[in-house]
Amino acid sequence: MQHSLSLIKDLAGEKTLLIVEDDKRVGEKLAQILSKFFKYTLQAETISTAITLYHAAKNDNQVILILTDINLAHESGIDLTAQIKKIDPDQKVIAISGTEDRSVFVESIRCGVDRFILKPINHDELFDAIINVLQKIEYDLELKKSQQLLQDSKEYALKLLEEQDQFLKNAIHEIHTPLAVIITNIDLLRMEGIDNEFLNAIEAGSRIIQNSYEDMTYLMKRDRVSEQISSINMVEFIHERVRYFTCIAEVNELTLSVRVGQPNLPCINFNELKLSRLIDNTLSNAIKYSYRPGEINVTVGSRKGGLFFEIRNHGPLIKDKKKIFQRFHRESDHKGGYGLGLSIVAQICEEENIAIEISSTVKQGTSFRYIFENATHLQHNSPTMTLIKYNGESE
Repeated sequence: MQHSLSLIKDLAGEKTLLIVEDDKRVGEKLAQILSKFFKYTLQAETISTAITLYHAAKNDNQVILILTDINLAHESGIDLTAQIKKIDPDQKVIAISGTEDRSVFVESIRCGVDRFILKPINHDELFDAIINVLQKIEYDLELKKSQQLLQDSKEYALKLLEEQDQFLKNAIHEIHTPLAVIITNIDLLRMEGIDNEFLNAIEAGSRIIQNSYEDMTYLMKRDRVSEQISSINMVEFIHERVRYFTCIAEVNELTLSVRVGQPNLPCINFNELKLSRLIDNTLSNAIKYSYRPGEINVTVGSRKGGLFFEIRNHGPLIKDKKKIFQRFHRESDHKGGYGLGLSIVAQICEEENIAIEISSTVKQGTSFRYIFENATHLQHNSPTMTLIKYNGESE
């Protein structure tokens, strides 16, 4: 008994009890006993009074437990329960009944009564019912807090995503014009025959920025590019992207080479923007994580009917082959970048069903191989075997 009293006090301490009983003496007796536990104890003899007191307590944000007699003179505690449940379906009600009539219990349950106590009232049964219902109230309150916290977190996350999206759009807009000016002026200087290490460094830096710009553009457009498919000669496409990265490689004391493994390599039906992000981000990563001086090898070939290209470099070993594809993950804090490139690569490979094979050893270096299983019509002008080095020399 002592434990039950202590538990009721803990559970009821900040709550309101509304007693609805037409027998004033019974109502006052219940109030005398239970007011020791509840913060507020209210009494009503009719449904209208009970509803008025209930609204007032709700307006004060009080947590309420209703204890009502089933028989209220010419009214019914079942009718009261039905009206209360319309106001708040989660409101808890304990009903006191002087009859064991099955139909009364069935109707009470249908209207939403949570617990029953039979007259004459046994204090142990009363306390047990109150504890049970108060625990349900506590559970509901905690659930509502969790749901509200979840809703607040969702709204905050959506707000952050919206702000991130807007920031990305603004960043793309702000970067485009000055980047275009830089690249145009570099081309003009080249046309005038100017060629020195300072211009090379500026060009390399601008192309690194442009690669990040292309990543951001892709993230903004990716939902609209999936159906833009064209026939692509992989060998020619690889050569074009390698030429683009040559100045970046040279500034970093690196040489790029392309090897074509078989004649008549097939074209692929693919999206050019996706393929450029696939190649560019892997090449950019290889340059970033290569030992200086060194060489980065790009191989294009066919295996078991599937076209592949592979980019190999020598640098620090990859510590975790799964984590490198996670957004914002970087193998080294000493290297720049945002950790977006390989996450974009992983997204494209998943969307297009491209297999990725990664190898990272001290002797062989690190390689990323991308395998395209649905290569289509053949190209008949590919060389049998060529090796082109993009450092001013050819073999």
